[in-house]
Amino acid sequence: MPYLVNRQVKIHFQQLGEGPPLVLQHGFSDSISGWYEAGWVKRLGRHFRLIIIDARGHGLSDKPHAPDAYDLSHRVDDVLTVIDTLGLERVHFLGYSMGGWIGLGLAQAAPHRLLSLTLGGIHPYGQDMSPYRRGVAHGMDDWAKLVQQAAEGRIPASTLQRIRANDPQALAAAVARDRPALKGPWNQLRCPCLLFAGTHDPLLPQVERFSHELPEAQLVRIEDADHTQAFFKPARLVPTLLELLQLSKGHV
Repeated sequence: MPYLVNRQVKIHFQQLGEGPPLVLQHGFSDSISGWYEAGWVKRLGRHFRLIIIDARGHGLSDKPHAPDAYDLSHRVDDVLTVIDTLGLERVHFLGYSMGGWIGLGLAQAAPHRLLSLTLGGIHPYGQDMSPYRRGVAHGMDDWAKLVQQAAEGRIPASTLQRIRANDPQALAAAVARDRPALKGPWNQLRCPCLLFAGTHDPLLPQVERFSHELPEAQLVRIEDADHTQAFFKPARLVPTLLELLQLSKGHV
């Protein structure tokens, strides 16, 4: 399995497919496996060289227990270290929720490394993470139940099993601090941008606000989906993504 080390933290990633490089970064308490399970890999693998990363604290990557290890700059460096190791100058990026937060950090720190930016269920205006802290405080079984309840039971049992397998101390450290507001200037980001969120996601108004700050950004609303469920509906987003990048015509 491919690994690399950034700041003494081992990061696990996978590659598959051929074409323009696309980094996939999952959400909180998920892993690389989520992209396969939800159908993203099947739909995107025929168009892209996929580079799928287990975020620190998740999957097969190392799981530090110190909150300092989860500073956004370290998470961004993990992505940059992966693409640098692969010899890639610029990449497309798709991140969901926490993965989208990492994408925002990447766009802020190294916008010249992006061919495009696709973000789901995230905005740059800061976020109170105390609900997550409370959610993981009593262990992964309780957290899995909360996720299941929030999604009205409409997520696979295998996803819940994967959530339960997480390291609770690592996840607690990952959300020990609130997300600060990130200042762009977003109106100077010069790459194709696509935002998406479920129509029942409480973050949708902020995502809509953010869409107006990005030059010519497209916004896709995933009907009848909350924050968790939107990730499981790639069929609603992928055609728009391919059209945006003109991959449906065989080029970027």
